[in-house]
Amino acid sequence: MRKTLLTTLLFIFANACQAQINCSSSTKLACIIPNQLNLTQQSSQNLAFLNEAIGSQVSELPLASPASGVIYTNDPKLNIPVPSNATLGPILTQRAETIGYHKYFIAFTYQYFSFNVIDGVSLSNLPIFLPLANGTAVTATNNRLDLNANQYTVYFTFGLTPHADISIAVPFLSVSEQFTTSGFEYNLTKPNAPVTTIQNFSQVGSVTATGIGDIVLAAKYWLWRPKHGGLTVGAEFRIPSGDAENFLGSGAVGLRPYVTLTWGTRFSPHLNVGYQVNANTVLVTNSTGGSGQLPNRLLFSAGADWGITKWMTLAVDVIGQQVYDAQRIKLLPAPPVLNQGVNVTYPTIFPFKDTCLLGDAAGGIKLKPLPSKNLIVTGNALVRLNNSGLRSAVVPLVGVSYTF
Repeated sequence: MRKTLLTTLLFIFANACQAQINCSSSTKLACIIPNQLNLTQQSSQNLAFLNEAIGSQVSELPLASPASGVIYTNDPKLNIPVPSNATLGPILTQRAETIGYHKYFIAFTYQYFSFNVIDGVSLSNLPIFLPLANGTAVTATNNRLDLNANQYTVYFTFGLTPHADISIAVPFLSVSEQFTTSGFEYNLTKPNAPVTTIQNFSQVGSVTATGIGDIVLAAKYWLWRPKHGGLTVGAEFRIPSGDAENFLGSGAVGLRPYVTLTWGTRFSPHLNVGYQVNANTVLVTNSTGGSGQLPNRLLFSAGADWGITKWMTLAVDVIGQQVYDAQRIKLLPAPPVLNQGVNVTYPTIFPFKDTCLLGDAAGGIKLKPLPSKNLIVTGNALVRLNNSGLRSAVVPLVGVSYTF
């Protein structure tokens, strides 16, 4: 019932009349692959699953926690808020504690994503077998997709009350894509017709799109507040402010309620569970050729941050995402081609819908270089644990934050 209500609310706010991407007159990143393979608007649906699998996952890149720096706690002797010296908090996940009444948190992070695998298939070796639109020929190609993203994010958090924070995260992205094709074109009208060779062909070279991503508004409430740690409930609301056709945003409204449990002082384990509900996006094509729903996700993580000293904290996390009804790809043999009287068979990517688990591990360090100030410098690395979905092997993060 709750899931149905959330989905209904999202679709009220979403633009339900979006149409599929028309690549006949577009040079955006989502059109690089269909344009290079000379697909018409109708025939491009044969390969829509690849753009959907890529675009829907590039558009939901992970963000750091919007308030994971110095927090203020009330000194029982002085009865005033003072900076906590226990731990500097996690990096990619939430902590239960709020930053403090009428306190401000500002931060900047940079992350680099170099995607190299999709559902276990290397992006440097993507076999694609396609009939041409007129049915007189087929192409059997081996393709290389170079796809990278630089993400710069600005965060701002305000302690609305001693128990509640409100936040905003504004990402800026630079996404580059290049699609290189090698292979053969077979003429089906004449069994012994010459075979056309395609060698390292890239129609437009490397193309870069730069702009604002999807803005995220967030709020959390410290529901249970024991002496150390506690239980927090919160929600994040994603505004589709990024250009989805350039993979800068999701193109869909999103809502993620979550709960966070934290316990401990200098060694502080934490657990996060949330559910992301998404509306329709132009990146996903439904059965009628219109916009489909961006897959919903169950997000969960477990980890700990350890305040080794007052100025240094180590943070580790295991992070999981269960993606429902996701567009995925697999390798299967294509129908054989008759060439010079011999049937030639090629592998090719095929689409299928499935629920999949994305697993990652993260480890990082937070330093407070000026003991008397609330400035924090952060370094982190996110490492994939499996090959489901579109993934990078390692995602580095650096950041700086200040609480006042």
